[in-house]
Amino acid sequence: MELRHLRYFVAVADHGGISHAAERLNIAQPAVSRQIRDLEAELGFDLLSRQGRRVVLTDAGRVFAERARAILQDTEDAAETARRISKGEAGTLKVGLLETASWSGHVPLTLNHFKRAHDAIRLDIRPMSSVDQINALIAGEIDAAFVYRQDNISNEALAVHPLRTDNVVLAASTDLVFDHDGPLSFEDIDGLPIVAFPRSVAPAYHDQLFGALKGIGLDPQIVQEAVDETTMLSLVSAGVGCAFVNTTNMQRPPRRVQFRPVKGLSVPIEFLFLTQKSPGSLTLLLTDTVLKADTQTALF
Repeated sequence: MELRHLRYFVAVADHGGISHAAERLNIAQPAVSRQIRDLEAELGFDLLSRQGRRVVLTDAGRVFAERARAILQDTEDAAETARRISKGEAGTLKVGLLETASWSGHVPLTLNHFKRAHDAIRLDIRPMSSVDQINALIAGEIDAAFVYRQDNISNEALAVHPLRTDNVVLAASTDLVFDHDGPLSFEDIDGLPIVAFPRSVAPAYHDQLFGALKGIGLDPQIVQEAVDETTMLSLVSAGVGCAFVNTTNMQRPPRRVQFRPVKGLSVPIEFLFLTQKSPGSLTLLLTDTVLKADTQTALF
């Protein structure tokens, strides 16, 4: 059974006979009759009752006509939806991002430009850690990801687009008073209680950060762990301890938190946009927006 069988039969049902259907379809009447006979032969029962030169639907034919109309409509709707998606006029994109990296720069600029250009495409935003985003992207659970470089990035499975390099600063409660402005020295921070994150959250970044701290001679006194920088900063604000956090947090400083650079401490953190190696048409539209926005972040 093919769609043309359903179209011919529905035309006969809707237009009251084979001749009228053939005229509407712009097809020879014998061709329509043959397709209807083939359909009935395949089904094993009559759809039409021939009464002289007239045909009427059998009870089975009426039921079949209703379902056939629905199938044809569903097929038409599916084709139209696919056409609109192929042209970037419809569909949903599942995009992972880091909350702290979305306050300024590439993420808000890209999303702003994308929604202006493709308002009919729905963005399903998924806040996740970098490690979780990468795993979800490889598994096909999201379409694109804004992450910091991690060990679980697969260059075989993913397309990697570097966007910028961030660094770290010390976040401290405003209740903590240092005796000078500007960058802090080792002596200024030695012995301060530190809020940190477990290595499992971001192993590559964890190793890079703690290696850099060791490089300036600091052995951090960890008093509390938190799984993300938003929670870490809440603890800093509450006076639980200080924390080494990404410089992007300075774009949205929490109340009662000050940010200070530390002399000799540098932890370059690569911010990336990731997609699968063979992305879909909607993901390609987002990628194009990301790459175009890359040169405009300073203006946003």
